[in-house]
Amino acid sequence: MSNEHARSDMAQLLDEMRRQVREVARIQGERAGITGRATVRKRVTVATDANGMVIEVRFGSEIADLSYPEIADAFVRAASAAAADAARQVRELVARFQQQRSGLSLSDLIDGAPDLRSVLPPLTGELPPQRDSRPVETEESGYRDPGAMFRESGW
Repeated sequence: MSNEHARSDMAQLLDEMRRQVREVARIQGERAGITGRATVRKRVTVATDANGMVIEVRFGSEIADLSYPEIADAFVRAASAAAADAARQVRELVARFQQQRSGLSLSDLIDGAPDLRSVLPPLTGELPPQRDSRPVETEESGYRDPGAMFRESGW
């Protein structure tokens, strides 16, 4: 009887693991579609992906009313707000998953087995950089910050 109970628990654990793997895949797909947006001074709109990387910049028709430093400041503030918006959306998405994560653990079935929930880091929604994306490098490493030209006094 104990053996059948253990099989039932193991089957339940495997079903739960499969469900969570499917849920993680769904969340990754949904996360890929997250876009943060922000508009500053009604003239500068920035969109970012879920990682906070700028993917779109739009200037309103009255952008010429602003000086270059004002445009640069509006861009930086809009990019920051858009990244914060995307981060908020990712946190909400991940929070829904974390609320659903419960049920049996391997340690419930096998004495001495580690509880993987306590060993794994918390799910934050952050992903490592994509293989094809290159981090912004500094002048010391031979590359310039692509946004530096907008912050320099000559522009």
